[in-house]
Amino acid sequence: MTCYEKPTSSNTWENNVDYSMFIDENNSPSSLNVIKRKIVNHEEIDVNLSVFTVTGCIFAKNNYQLAKERFDKLREKYWNNGMWLNPKNNELEKVCFHSEDIRGKKKAFAIFKEDEKQYEHFIIDLDKTINSLKYKIISININLKDYIFKSKYNEGNVYKIAFNFIIERFIYGMGDKNVGAIIFEARGKKEDSELLEHIDLIINRTGTEYITSDELKAKINGVYFNKKFNKNKTPYLGLQIADLSSYPIHRFIKFDTKGRDFLTIEKKIHCYPKYLGKGLKIYPKK
Repeated sequence: MTCYEKPTSSNTWENNVDYSMFIDENNSPSSLNVIKRKIVNHEEIDVNLSVFTVTGCIFAKNNYQLAKERFDKLREKYWNNGMWLNPKNNELEKVCFHSEDIRGKKKAFAIFKEDEKQYEHFIIDLDKTINSLKYKIISININLKDYIFKSKYNEGNVYKIAFNFIIERFIYGMGDKNVGAIIFEARGKKEDSELLEHIDLIINRTGTEYITSDELKAKINGVYFNKKFNKNKTPYLGLQIADLSSYPIHRFIKFDTKGRDFLTIEKKIHCYPKYLGKGLKIYPKK
């Protein structure tokens, strides 16, 4: 059970937890203030600042274990024992599937810089691996300019609004008799503490607009903030999959373009194919 006094991490899947939701985000809540200044100064708003995305990937316990096995197999196909030598500390560490590094061929993925054909083979294998996994996606996308002018909420921190939306969908998606845990990637002590304070308020006191505090307390067994790697220098797979799932959605919302990576995960979005407003929410509505 989570201690709501300060952000804590979790290395285990508790026996009474049926589903875990791993969360990643694109862009920063602070972009809201940047956009406000640009509006006041009549400056153009960069499309890359325009959307804040929070995406949750929901796994049942047995499906998560299978996902770990399949990603280990993919690592070992392209890296010896699934490890690479990190030049920063000159130590071997397990390859972490991070969307930005994959796209930029950085860190472990620098091995593909001089071999485009091998890189294409890897991307095909990565897509196949993700496609083979059984998990559900919920994504909240906040149009920051519209939020400033149209939102009915006065809350300045858009991450808090996004959390309210995503926890409601997590509860609905789990079913009546199931219990879940939520795992964020740790961002920073101040940011995590502020978000945890809001989560404590929602779960233990106020509830959300549609779900009571009593129901949230009964359904949420823990809320954790994990770093990208655990103490054994092994990356948390759920957070990697959340990252790989969130970026294609974020790009789709910004540019209305379904890339290959989006098509790989599209059927996993909750309520596919009629996921708009449900598994994939844009706020405020157009």
